[in-house]
Amino acid sequence: MNATASTWQSGWTNLSRSWAKVSTAQLTFALALIAVAVRLLGLGARPLWLDEAYSAWFASRGWHELWTSVPRYEPHPPFYYSILKLWRSVFGGDAVALRSLSVVFAAAAIAVVLAAVREQEGLEPSGNVRLRVWTAGILAACAPMLVETGQEVRPYPLLVLAYSVGILGLLRLMREFRDGGPGTWRSWAILGGGTELSLWSHSLGILYGFALFAALVASQLSTPAIAGRLKRSAITVGLALLLYLPCALMVAARMGDWSSGWLHWQPSMLLTLLSLYTFPFESPWIALFGAAAMVVLAKRAIAAGLVRRWTSDSALVLLWLLPPLLSVTISATLIPIFLPRTLCATLIPAYLAMAGAAARTQSSRERLFVSVALALSLAVCAVDTALRPPLQRWDEVSTYIAGHVHRADQVWVYPNDSALPLAEAERSLGQRYGFRQLPAPYPAVGSKGPVRAGSPAVVSLTRQRAYAVARDPALAGVPTIWLVTRQSPIFDPDGDLPSALGTVRTAGDQKSWDEITVQPYRLARAETATHPG
Repeated sequence: MNATASTWQSGWTNLSRSWAKVSTAQLTFALALIAVAVRLLGLGARPLWLDEAYSAWFASRGWHELWTSVPRYEPHPPFYYSILKLWRSVFGGDAVALRSLSVVFAAAAIAVVLAAVREQEGLEPSGNVRLRVWTAGILAACAPMLVETGQEVRPYPLLVLAYSVGILGLLRLMREFRDGGPGTWRSWAILGGGTELSLWSHSLGILYGFALFAALVASQLSTPAIAGRLKRSAITVGLALLLYLPCALMVAARMGDWSSGWLHWQPSMLLTLLSLYTFPFESPWIALFGAAAMVVLAKRAIAAGLVRRWTSDSALVLLWLLPPLLSVTISATLIPIFLPRTLCATLIPAYLAMAGAAARTQSSRERLFVSVALALSLAVCAVDTALRPPLQRWDEVSTYIAGHVHRADQVWVYPNDSALPLAEAERSLGQRYGFRQLPAPYPAVGSKGPVRAGSPAVVSLTRQRAYAVARDPALAGVPTIWLVTRQSPIFDPDGDLPSALGTVRTAGDQKSWDEITVQPYRLARAETATHPG
């Protein structure tokens, strides 16, 4: 027993010495590699789902259309799609190439987060800078929500990076304010640039911009007035607002789409914040250990931030909690905007605050438990998230259609935006068949009919229009119409189009992939003989 204990003690001592020799630069590089490696797992194993197909389609538009026409029906600013367009022109438009841009953003965010950790340590020393770096870095590298969004062709990884840059700038300014300076122009530029990127990255970037502004005001009020600081603050804020104005006009024009869409607010949705800031409810059982550690760290981090004296902990808690509070308030009183993934950027201040709490933990055993629990839980959950099954199986839908559709048949896609991911799947599989988008090719702006999903580019058929389309005499020579539908309870709650087709054709067996269905409607035998097609 004594020999075993001596061996364990010797091993722990050697591990501690090796850990002490690791520089923060080496740790940053290693954590960035982990972030990239996790996000590369299964990157091309899933077909683009609908939202990703939107991004790919927008990025394929011409510059004039992207900045003038697309904002008329797309609620998010065209800035991310413009970056994606440039990326696509260099690396190609397949799923892996498009998603790789998000991986790059994720790796860059790790470097920014760990730079922010060093600023934290300068403001509120803990004496355990490596533990602070490791905790914040491994959380940012392997958090399930950040892994999931970091593998998709969506603006969230850019938003996470932008908010991280803004936080870094704020922490630098707080240190410079404390030292009696007005803040260097470099720090003001970092804060202003991160804020502006946050505003332009997503339609709800305004929540993050407001949080950064509130934290800046509180930071300035908590220190004595310094000559020149107010001037630099006014220039930075004024320039940010001026540059944001075109984006604000675009977003304001589309805010009504949120209230007419599928999203609805319910107080029970607050429970999703628990899974956002710890682990998803469907995570493997080992995540319970990591979740327990994160709950303890979150409680301590919030307690450290809610003190009378304004500190970097206070700033991080504000940057963490203010956007979800704003989102909930707006959803409950004005329009529903609450979605967990739109709050993914708040994970950065949350993790920075938790890392501070971990570094200040006095008990070495507790620090060891937190480190091991987080590392093991995050490693398992990160891989599980990276290798998750497809959200929408458009590749299987495409393969099924290609194996059943004959030359004279027609493929109808309803609603029309389903054609976007279906076309991406068709292209990736090398298949070629045409399809008809109903009521008109995407974007169907100007088409008459109910708007049930919040986008004027996606319009549903009225019952009268559905029957007119199904009974079009020009279809007399089409042996089979293959109807591809998605989320019918939303877009066609009364089943108008299937009912209309059923009055003039015979419905075949339906094939389903969760919310996606394919069903053939065939002519009667006599009609087929008359119109051999």
